[in-house]
Formats: sequence, C-alpha cells, structure tokens
Amino acid sequence: MVPRIAVLCGFEGDDGGRDYAPHAYCEAVAAGGGAPLLVPCLDDKDQVERILSACQGILVTGGPDVDPARYGMTPRPRLGQVSPQRDRLDEVAIAWAMERPQIPLLGICRGIQALNVFCGGTLIQDIPSEVSGALKHSQQAPRWYGTHTIAVEPGSLWAEVVGEDPLCVNSFHHQAVGDVAPGWVVSARSADGVVEAMEDRSGAFRVGVQCHPEHMIHREPRLLRLFQRFVAEATRVPA
Repeated sequence: MVPRIAVLCGFEGDDGGRDYAPHAYCEAVAAGGGAPLLVPCLDDKDQVERILSACQGILVTGGPDVDPARYGMTPRPRLGQVSPQRDRLDEVAIAWAMERPQIPLLGICRGIQALNVFCGGTLIQDIPSEVSGALKHSQQAPRWYGTHTIAVEPGSLWAEVVGEDPLCVNSFHHQAVGDVAPGWVVSARSADGVVEAMEDRSGAFRVGVQCHPEHMIHREPRLLRLFQRFVAEATRVPA
C-alpha cells in the first residue's frame, strides 16, 4: 500500500480565509513514493488528530514566522508575518507525532523552526540583524538553484541519507533555529553557524531541514533521497 503523508497547510486571511500548500511539497512526496494528503488549519484538535491518524508520515511545510510568544520571546523589529492558525496546526501535529515514534516526521524551512519551537527550543528572529557575519539566506535565484553550502555532521541520520560531503542548497528564510530543543541535535550547519538540519537524538526518523529540498529533487539526487527515505519509513507504519 502507498503510505499517506500528511502535508500541513498554511492559512491566509481571517475567518473565511483559505488553506493552501505549495505544489512542490506534494510533488516531492509523490516522487518519493508516497501519497500526499493535505491537512487544513482546523481549530478542533480532535479533528486534526483524526486526519493524522489516517496517515503514516507527517510533512511540516514552510510558511510565515512562528509567533515568538510560542518560545517565550517578544517580537523584534524585523519579525515578519505570523499566523496563529498555522502555529496551532503545527503544535497539534508535532505533539501528536512526538507521542508516536514510529511516525516519520519531516520539517522543511519553517517546518524545522516549528519542530524546534514546539519541542522546547527557540528561534533567531532575523538572521541579518542577529547573526554576525551572516551569509545571504534569502536568495535571489531560481528556487531549484543552490546558493550556499552546508557542512553535514558525520555519523548523523542526515549524513546517512544524503552523504557526508558538503551539500549546496537553496535558501529562502530570514529566521533560524536558536537554542536547540531538548532531545534534538544539529546535523548540518552553514559556514556562518546557522543550523541547516537537525534530528531527533533517539534515532527515530524525525528530521528538520532549513533549505527547500522539494524544489531541488530533479537536479540534486541527494535531496531526492531524503523524500525516498521519508516515505520508506512511512511504509513500515501500519495503515
């Protein structure tokens, strides 16, 4: 059976707005062998969990900034747009998955930040103004094009999936992981020290990446392997 992968939606507008998920996430899940299932930003926790229970893996997608109140900070001047609806969905989905170590969990861009926050970590609210000697992490180039390299931690799950050689990635973010959540470890960084990948210390397939691998799968086989491994882990979960 093809495993169903929950793809968490973003939300635009106030009441009566719209749920959405960029097509590239669904395409990458399908390329990895899975069946994407979009999860809307419902207010009812039980309804969200019923949808998740029909899936064998969870993809936490990109989106706006996480509300700094969620990690005990106040907004700094360069904080971007926040979405209470999206914060709530991510919080519920991540908590649900963390109670079920057999469920593979992959966070991309905002997704790695949400994993860190809702597991007890903090964020850098704005890289250019808070990181000394920061690289340009918001590229002006095609989305499939890598603009800076990341160093992969030898022996990590991330290295097992993509290899230990440095990897050139795309970059579309101004926030990043700050204090790493308890139980998680950094598995890749860029040259300026920004966290580019993290994973659950337990060895369960819970991985966060700061780049957007879904846009690079047709040009970088190492990143396609990420989705293939993610879906392969999901095939082990009973339907």
